[in-house]
Amino acid sequence: MLSMARPLPPNPLREDPATPIWIAPHLDAASLIQFGFRLGRSGVHQSKTMMLRELGRCSMQRLIRGGRHCRHGPQPKRIAESNRFGSAAGTRAPQRPVRPYVGRAIGRALARLWQRDESGRPLLALLCSLAREPPLRETATAVLDATPGSDVRWPDFASRFETLHADRYSANMLKSMSQNCASTWTQSGHLKGRVKKRRARATASPVAAAYAALLGEFAGFGGATLLASPWMRTLDRSEIEMMALLRQAEGSGLLRVRSAGDVVEIRIREAMASTLGVPELGNGR
Repeated sequence: MLSMARPLPPNPLREDPATPIWIAPHLDAASLIQFGFRLGRSGVHQSKTMMLRELGRCSMQRLIRGGRHCRHGPQPKRIAESNRFGSAAGTRAPQRPVRPYVGRAIGRALARLWQRDESGRPLLALLCSLAREPPLRETATAVLDATPGSDVRWPDFASRFETLHADRYSANMLKSMSQNCASTWTQSGHLKGRVKKRRARATASPVAAAYAALLGEFAGFGGATLLASPWMRTLDRSEIEMMALLRQAEGSGLLRVRSAGDVVEIRIREAMASTLGVPELGNGR
């Protein structure tokens, strides 16, 4: 159990002091990868967004069963290329999926939670994308630190990529990746506007809060450090509001919250594994 006043642990491996600590420094990278997280530098945002609309057209049962493709639309012959969510990127013939993680713990949890909460789907999709997309995580500071109503421009993202990865991307790639990331943050509700993007407040639900807490626990955070982590910050809520959402999620059996004074204990994996029927959330298999 951790005191609510305890700060996030320092991470000596951070390349940029302004980068949020998404992964606790003590965590073994291999354990994250087995659950479906992606580390490194690359991601599908070089050519796509998180594709919220296409994800919504997928058969979540196919994702739960671990199928490599999902059907797009009602026509049985329209089988699409699957991206990391199993969502559609084409409609002509089966193609190799792009970095699929279907069947891994965080993907199966997404599919189960998706069925429970329509209003929380934009945040659910964003959170899973953040777990899978290192470039998207690198843009989070520009969005989450922005004041409501302020401009958030794709060149801000491009500048950040250039700072973190000097000479790695061409000008065209920087623009494409930055615009795709901006579109993803718009689909999640953190930005609004078609061309000129402004900071908005995302819609948070108890189910989305539980998923954020799950990813944060996988990433090595607990108690106060979990509430202060960027996973929970994506909810766009104060600490008091976060706790209220988590309490509501507790009523659905998605987690357990215990608090006494300034000490809080939040347990997610075992409770969610049992409630959702996804045992690998709890046992790591």
